[in-house]
Amino acid sequence: MVKFFLALLLAGCGPASAQELIPYNAGKKWGFAAPGGRLAIAARYDYAQPFSEGLALVRSGGKYGFIDRVGKQVIAPQYQSAGSFSEGCAPVKSRGVWGCADKAGKPVVPFEYEELLPFREGAAPAKKGGRWGLLLKNAREFRGGIYDEIYPVSEGLARVKTGGKYGFIGLDGRELVPPVYAEAFPFSRGYAAARLGDRYGFISRATLAFKERPFVSIGPYSEGLAHAQALDWEGRCGYIDEEGRQAIQALFAMCGSFDGGLAPALKDFEGGWGYIDRTGKAVTDFKYARAAGFRGGVARVEYEGRAFFIDSKGFEYTSAAVKKKTAAQAKRKGPQETH
Repeated sequence: MVKFFLALLLAGCGPASAQELIPYNAGKKWGFAAPGGRLAIAARYDYAQPFSEGLALVRSGGKYGFIDRVGKQVIAPQYQSAGSFSEGCAPVKSRGVWGCADKAGKPVVPFEYEELLPFREGAAPAKKGGRWGLLLKNAREFRGGIYDEIYPVSEGLARVKTGGKYGFIGLDGRELVPPVYAEAFPFSRGYAAARLGDRYGFISRATLAFKERPFVSIGPYSEGLAHAQALDWEGRCGYIDEEGRQAIQALFAMCGSFDGGLAPALKDFEGGWGYIDRTGKAVTDFKYARAAGFRGGVARVEYEGRAFFIDSKGFEYTSAAVKKKTAAQAKRKGPQETH
């Protein structure tokens, strides 16, 4: 579950506070720094995820566990795999099957699922008997179990895939949008981008009706914008609103979705990925081999074969940057104030 782009595709990492500690990469080990780069927890973990609901997922000795903000081990590394906390529990894998554990490490969902994603809006996508359905948090009831794929709930609906087509179901398992779409994305602010046949447009959450827009491609709608391509944009992508009005010029070779006011974008195929704001202005260099969406003020990137996190100001949480920032802050404080 803790793979590079799972947060983009399946929202496997819950949102974190912008003031939480941020993982930093020190080669083969990971630690945590305060926002801005001051050292907080030494690099002693094989892997680390951002904090979610006060705990951070870490890997040590090939197993996954959780620590608190001061680095105290709250749940010992004991799981084969795990996801971050969301709605009070974290999906964890033990002996080949998935369940969900609370912050005391107590199982609150039995270990009986082949796959289990974090809860959102009271439900979690789960796989049992080779098919996907929704696990309801309060009722502890597994509903559906008939789909090829299912995705996290957005605005009360879960996107499902069956027979190569996408639709949406409610939390009660009822099919509210039949699986007729060749592409469909999560709802956000009342709309979901979709493709019906060769026509692109948006599904209204209020009416569940599809309205075509004159574009040859439309990506996920998020924070009021979706990346898109038009016939006269010469293969470049820009951003539109739900009415199809262009909000950001088509200046990019590839575009990602907005999250936290920023979106990853590829300026050209000879360069790398960077991040733009809602005006289309670059806020980082275009240099990254990979660039995920922002969550809680941080995004995971890859550069020259190394993965690490950056914040919305472009600060890179690597061991060199953290050491430099910590040393500079200690020098400003003076010897009598260092710890």
